[in-house]
Amino acid sequence: MPPVPLLLLLVAITALASVAAAWVRRVRSARLATLAASWEMNFTPIDRFQLTRSIAARFPTPGAADIVVRDLVYGPDAAAGSLRYFFTVEYTLGILRTKRRWISAGTLVERTGDGGERFSTITLAPTHRPLLEQYEWLREQQGGEGVGLP
Repeated sequence: MPPVPLLLLLVAITALASVAAAWVRRVRSARLATLAASWEMNFTPIDRFQLTRSIAARFPTPGAADIVVRDLVYGPDAAAGSLRYFFTVEYTLGILRTKRRWISAGTLVERTGDGGERFSTITLAPTHRPLLEQYEWLREQQGGEGVGLP
């Protein structure tokens, strides 16, 4: 195959893959926004509260690198003065050739009162479930009640 048509084919495939990835991301965000509304919580597709640094410092999986937090579902928790966050976390595990990118849902509580640690420990959902089911699993583990807006 001549170089110019090959280049055009590769550009077209790359553009198609980019459009497909954006569409999948938009669908996932819409589903999570609907889930957040049903829980009477708020949703933002970006890390608006800059939790990535705090989560990376407390991440429960040793050796995790390149941690990215997105798709925040958040609202007041039953405990007075605290916020509950559910989020999607992407991270890389492995050394040298065995590196693999993982995507999981997680949750933590931010305490806004005086004294003690500001953030609770991070709970991650089992990665063998689809992402929306991971969010549901985390909420069930937290009791489901008392999480959300009054």
